[in-house]
Amino acid sequence: MNATVSSDGQSSDSQTDEQDEKAAIPLELFFDLVFVFAITQVVSLIAHDLTATGVFRGAVVLALLWWGWGAWTWTANLIDLDPRVHRAVILTAMAPIFIMAHSVPFAFEDHGVWLAGGYAAVRVLSGVLLTVGTRHDAAMKRALVLFLPASAAGPIAVIIGAVLGGGQQQWWWLAGFCCELASAALAGRADWAIDAGHFAERHGLIVIIALGESIIVVGTRVVDQEPSGSLAVLLGVGLAGVCALWWAYFDRLALVWETALRSADEHEIGHVARDIYSFLHFPMIVGIVLYAVALEEAFSHPDDPMEPVVGWLLIGAIGLFLSATALATYRAYRGEVLYERVIGLSVIAAIVLGWSEAAAKSVALATTAVLLATMTAEYVRYRDRIRGLPAEAESAAVADS
Repeated sequence: MNATVSSDGQSSDSQTDEQDEKAAIPLELFFDLVFVFAITQVVSLIAHDLTATGVFRGAVVLALLWWGWGAWTWTANLIDLDPRVHRAVILTAMAPIFIMAHSVPFAFEDHGVWLAGGYAAVRVLSGVLLTVGTRHDAAMKRALVLFLPASAAGPIAVIIGAVLGGGQQQWWWLAGFCCELASAALAGRADWAIDAGHFAERHGLIVIIALGESIIVVGTRVVDQEPSGSLAVLLGVGLAGVCALWWAYFDRLALVWETALRSADEHEIGHVARDIYSFLHFPMIVGIVLYAVALEEAFSHPDDPMEPVVGWLLIGAIGLFLSATALATYRAYRGEVLYERVIGLSVIAAIVLGWSEAAAKSVALATTAVLLATMTAEYVRYRDRIRGLPAEAESAAVADS
């Protein structure tokens, strides 16, 4: 997924820089496997409580999982992963994350301390490894002086919420996540030596993991049914919807955001990485998870009318994903608005809300068709500007509206 540029489109110095860039290693991909389980657990948590409270709680838990994953992504990007002791710490961190993932369905049933304790352990381990791994970098020391003390507030709030339990827990956990966002905003004032290609690649991989969960949900929901023409259509609709989300992320925008990160100077790159990836990728992940839940519920009774709560989930899921990708693009290139996504979302909302008596599979088919039409229209608008251009020029052309 690393951005590559043709030899005609860049200098030899630029080519050398890209050859020296860090790439995701098998250890990091192995590390991500615990998050596959975690996302599955969040889907299950929301599906078992299809209420506003259930969705809110699922989003809060996903926020903590996301920030835990993000802490390790920043750490792995900023340190050398060759020393065996560094790799050992990363493997060790998988244990509390695995415990967090297992405890997700029980997080609001007086067992929240397991998730909170795992989260605190993950954050402490990442902070220690980041400090040790960058101890010879003076600029990083200054950045960590801003970030680490402020970042302690988040895990503390999460632990307090787990100890108090009851109705207070979700609000303390939300406050903990807000503290994490505030600490990231504060740390953005410092200079961070981020490897752009690796950072973008890691976030693209976690998006693929989340999309993969949607495919698994579609498949497992109908796994006991005998093969038939109607079932093939249902599977096709589910897969096409996930493909549309993949298209909305990877067709051009992943490269656009990576190029914006590469283009940022040493004072700005931390801001760009924080805003586009740490902040705005979170609603993308939430949107994908909610989409998986909506598909699971819709395919449970495909011939019945779609339940209102499922319809709202579907609108919210697509809305979060499309809005976040559009905002990330606006952040990368100020003033660039992806109008097609706004229009497409409006049409999808009208279909879901106005076609309440239609079968769930018909609503899913219609929304998928609109998603595909939206991405096609967007491609047509940019096609002439990006055709035949080198990769970096292609991504820059998106800004020339």
